[in-house]
This record gives sequence, C-alpha cells and structure tokens, in this order.
Amino acid sequence: MQKDISESFIDNKRIKLINELCGVSESNVIKNKIDECFNTFLPLLDSNTQRLLTFINEIDNILDKNDENVDLYSLSSKKVFVINNDEDLEIAVKNIKRSKIIGFDTEQKPIFKKGAKASKIAIIQIADKHNAYVFQIQQIKDISSLLSLLSSSKITKVGIGLKNDVNVLYTEFKINLNSYIDFGILFKSKLFYKNDLGAKKATLLFLNQKLQKSKNTSRSNWENKDLSSSQIKYAAEDAACVYDSFCEMLKQHEFLVKILPKYFQENYSNNIYINELSGVN
Repeated sequence: MQKDISESFIDNKRIKLINELCGVSESNVIKNKIDECFNTFLPLLDSNTQRLLTFINEIDNILDKNDENVDLYSLSSKKVFVINNDEDLEIAVKNIKRSKIIGFDTEQKPIFKKGAKASKIAIIQIADKHNAYVFQIQQIKDISSLLSLLSSSKITKVGIGLKNDVNVLYTEFKINLNSYIDFGILFKSKLFYKNDLGAKKATLLFLNQKLQKSKNTSRSNWENKDLSSSQIKYAAEDAACVYDSFCEMLKQHEFLVKILPKYFQENYSNNIYINELSGVN
C-alpha cells in the first residue's frame, strides 16, 4: 500500500527521536496532524504542484511497489540488430543520427579474479524509438563513426549507472560521452530520492512493466564471437527500457523537464525532441 504523501516530507529521524523522548502516542499525533494538513491543502494547490507531490510520493514508494501482476517489459515493435562489421555499423550509425534521444549502455567481459585488470568494452548497445542495436565493437575494424556519435553534443544519451561507462570510454578511446543523462542518479541528485534508480525500478515506475534481468546473462562472456539469444535480448532491453522509460517520463510528467540539464530544457522548448515523444516519424 502506498504511503501518505506526507510521509515523503516527514523527517523520520526526528519522528524516531520524538518516539524515544516523548512516546509513540505523541509522534502519532504529530504525523496524524501533518496528514490532515496535506489532505486539506493538497486540493487547493495548482495542478503542477499536485503532480509533483504525487510523483515524489510514487518514487519514494517504488521499492514497495508490487510487480507480480504487471506485464513483462518487451521491445514491442523495436527491431534488434547485432552489428559486427564495418558496413552494418555505418548503416546503423546513419539511422541512429536521425534521433535526438537514444538509450545507451555498454557491456564488458566480467572478471572474477580479485585485483585483475578490467576487460575492455565488448558491447555497446543503443536504442531509439524504432530499433535496438547491439554493437560487437571488438569484431569491427573501424568504430570511429560510432565513437563520434557518442561524443556528439547533438544527441542526448540516456543510461543508468553511467559512471563506469564514461570512464572506460575515455580510458580506451580518449573520448568524452557528451550530452548524457544518467537516469539512475537523476532523482537522487535533483529530487533527493535516497537511492539510485535502477533499470528495473525505472521500468516499473514509468512503464508499469517488469524488466527481467538474468544474473547469469549479465555475468556471461560478452566477448563471444556469437552472442546467445539471451545475451542479445539482455543487451537490447538494457538500452531500450531506459529510452522508453525516459520518453514516457517526459510524456507523463512534463514538469520534470525542469530537473534536466539546461541544454535539454532549451531543446525541449524548441520542440527538438518532438519526434521521439509524439509518435511522428
């Protein structure tokens, strides 16, 4: 059951202190009075404020949201392309450049030996409205056009937990991932949510769908010449679910544009992202 909106604005440490010093009954009186205030004044607030308070309450309670009866996340009409040669890469990059927002992630072969050097990037996955691309970059001779796309400031890259991806891209290729939004830490840094928001919770929060992530697949050998069907599905969905969640967030909660970077706000005001968000091809 979702908690009252007032729960998001109560200092629980102070309530605990009141419990200890004054008793549980006194702290309950305080919480009940705060609830009464919110119930009284919430309908009097403007619609944007109401939506913001409701959203803050939703994200604060996302860990308690039951996903048993929701649909599984799927790529829907998105086509999946596994790219492992120069010719297909050039075609894919050309198509991706038509988008202004893309979902982004990388995969590396896992290292299980403590202190061992980290593997190089094996997979770069990108998703847009229509497609999901799984680039096997270790099998491609020239990935310069793909790296140029990632360093371009004209396309917004959206991902979750991008700190390592940013560092590894610079270490390996000496490029900066420009114009990127780490969806995972966005609400922690801007709305003071206490945790990073993972892909599964983002998918549940904005799409009301359940993302299945296999630990065995995530720890598999991403340097395999022939990726398994489970690896392809995992990689494609990792980029696609973040893209879909981000775009759905903007459609459902337009006021949240104001917590995004300034360049994104300006582009949004100028309808730069209208194709991604309106269904126009």
